[in-house]
Amino acid sequence: MRRSLFITFLAGIAIVCGIVPEFSRSTARLCFNSSAYTQDVTDVQIRSYARSVLAIEEKRQQAFQAISRILGKNPPQIACDRRDSFQALPDDARRIAVDYCNTSKKIVENSGLTPAQFNAITARVRSDANFKKRVQEEMIRIQRSKK
Repeated sequence: MRRSLFITFLAGIAIVCGIVPEFSRSTARLCFNSSAYTQDVTDVQIRSYARSVLAIEEKRQQAFQAISRILGKNPPQIACDRRDSFQALPDDARRIAVDYCNTSKKIVENSGLTPAQFNAITARVRSDANFKKRVQEEMIRIQRSKK
């Protein structure tokens, strides 16, 4: 229970800070080169988004740890939408980063959201406190239902 609440907390912070799909601890974003801002987001889309964020955060932590082990230190900022940010990594670390980004995109697409919808919801979470609260509540609900 403590672990799932901790993951929910981290994922919530990730949404607010934008650290979901990058390896940097300070800034990150999942960007697939399109971001239409959406005003009307359904409960189903919020649920899909929340599930995606939780799944992506788990993969991000795994990739971050694996790359850290390879490098012997925390990796540099790696952004999924900037493939050039991978170039300085050794081949095995670069493969992990690419796999992580591809997996993140698949998680979003398998959730029923397009990358553009995911990015639009992320933008709204960052700019609308009430909407952010709805997403966080859904993330908590999902975590509690897994117990």
